[in-house]
Amino acid sequence: MSATDGGNKVRGVIQPEKISELRNERENELINGGVWIRELPPPPVLPPFGELEKISGLLESFSYERFREHFGPEVYRSSHLHEVSNLQRAAGAAVAIGAESPGLGAVMMMEDDSTETAEYIQGVINGKPYRGWVGQTRLKPGDYVDMVVEWHNDHYEVYAITLPEERIISVCPGGNEGSVAYMFRRLKNMLLLVIIIMTMFVVALSIKSIFNEGQSLMSFLNEYVGLFIIMTALCFLVTGTMAFFSCKVRFRTCCKLSENIFRALSMKNISTISLAKTRKAHIIKLKKEGRWCFSGNTDESAYPSSKYSISRGEWYYY
Repeated sequence: MSATDGGNKVRGVIQPEKISELRNERENELINGGVWIRELPPPPVLPPFGELEKISGLLESFSYERFREHFGPEVYRSSHLHEVSNLQRAAGAAVAIGAESPGLGAVMMMEDDSTETAEYIQGVINGKPYRGWVGQTRLKPGDYVDMVVEWHNDHYEVYAITLPEERIISVCPGGNEGSVAYMFRRLKNMLLLVIIIMTMFVVALSIKSIFNEGQSLMSFLNEYVGLFIIMTALCFLVTGTMAFFSCKVRFRTCCKLSENIFRALSMKNISTISLAKTRKAHIIKLKKEGRWCFSGNTDESAYPSSKYSISRGEWYYY
């Protein structure tokens, strides 16, 4: 998908290209003596090298390209994660489906990676160039915006961009919730997964008791009460371990980036902020006030939606 000056091109439902595949194609082409003329965006700079700052002004120019890129903890310079195998990735997808995000799990299984849809934006603000990776946008030259940026020698590296008038914010993927918000989400998912597993276990025992002639359900359950307790403890141990290591990795990577973004925007209680919840609450408010607009396919009519969109990428209200 080519860049569009001013963002006036209709964002259709075409699946964005995987930037890693394009980079591999470019490398192979150059190794084989070919010519590569398409300019590809650089990888995201994660984490920022220093403190982020907020700048405000009118967009003098704006363009975007949509790709699928890696933004997980493994791409952070501060992360100690190693490259995961296909088997590990499939296991991660199963966990995502069961405990965190069915949509994300489907993408991971389907594409065999953990890429996310994002837009590589670039242009000029206040006479200085900017570029960076964020979620979906709806911007054009002349819009007044706030940007969360870091100055990099000759340009602003963008980590979030907002339309203050409409309270719309697009952030670098992964930078959407603070550490406390992420921890509570993982705990909720952990409890949900335990409930699902134990419910299946009890149902299986109940079905078995039905076909066990001469034994009541109560006596059957009493017989297996010890096994039930052991299974419950094992479920909490496994899911709790998963949640602990997930939080440990996310706290120093994605959550830290989120809190730096929120701090630059002068938000309060930054560790407890979840932009997904903020978006949901703001949409409810807009609906009550009769100001809600359903997300369309064009830049002019598109608004953040309460539903996750794999092809378009997430964006939020704040």
